[in-house]
Amino acid sequence: MMMTGLWAVAQTLFQLFILLVLAPVMAWALAELPRWINGEAICGLQRQMRRAIRFWGIVLKLPVAPRLALVLAIALLIFVVLPAVTTGGAFVSLANPLLIGLLLLAGRLMLGVPQQREEWRRVLPAVLVLCLTEALIALAAPGADGLGGLCAMLHIEPAPGLEGALGACALALAISCPPLREDDMIQRLDGEKSRQVREMSRNVAEVLNTAWLLLLADLAMPITVGLGGSDVTGWFVGLGGLLGRLALVVVVLIGLRLTAQERSERLTALFAGVALLLALAGRFAT
Repeated sequence: MMMTGLWAVAQTLFQLFILLVLAPVMAWALAELPRWINGEAICGLQRQMRRAIRFWGIVLKLPVAPRLALVLAIALLIFVVLPAVTTGGAFVSLANPLLIGLLLLAGRLMLGVPQQREEWRRVLPAVLVLCLTEALIALAAPGADGLGGLCAMLHIEPAPGLEGALGACALALAISCPPLREDDMIQRLDGEKSRQVREMSRNVAEVLNTAWLLLLADLAMPITVGLGGSDVTGWFVGLGGLLGRLALVVVVLIGLRLTAQERSERLTALFAGVALLLALAGRFAT
């Protein structure tokens, strides 16, 4: 029993480390790949990695503003709660998609001083889609215990209707509330005079964006999450599934940006409706 608990804690710590390493990679991909596709000059990944290392060095040595510390704590909490690699994490039972999504959206509102009207236009549709996601899981998989239990259940008894519905919900969330861009942070930090606070806020936003991408990835393809209780080989298979899911989410987000389909209320409503139809079809088919 003790060894099982230690293995679960070890998996959680490994997952946290991997996601912290992936955070600057995700930030670089979202910022630079659209420019590269458009034929513009881009910055190398090494610069982004050095910036991330400098940021964590500051976090460990110097006090962080309370609001930024709270947002960073939310993102790190999501990193250890979501079943990113396997369902065997120590805190995976807490991975409720509605609660996690609301925490991430709250953290987003706490970063800088957003334009309230524009930001609420993004956040409110996302809240509605999160509520729909929770309702669909309760309808199609009533015995599931959060995302971790859902992933384990889908390994035992696949449910194509529910998986398609969750993918549509993830796409609706990506459209309605895409990750924060550099331009968004410039507007939010317009009145901030401290250069260090501005830099810290941008880095915290990148970590929060990665947590949001992780939620979208786990919702979009829960079947690729590894099963808990497997050996080390199974854990690395789950890691491969995580990398594939994140790569797919990044490609979709870049496609939405390049086609100017981000924040489209019509598309958000369309995919939310598709999710509902798929879930109902799968439920009645069984």
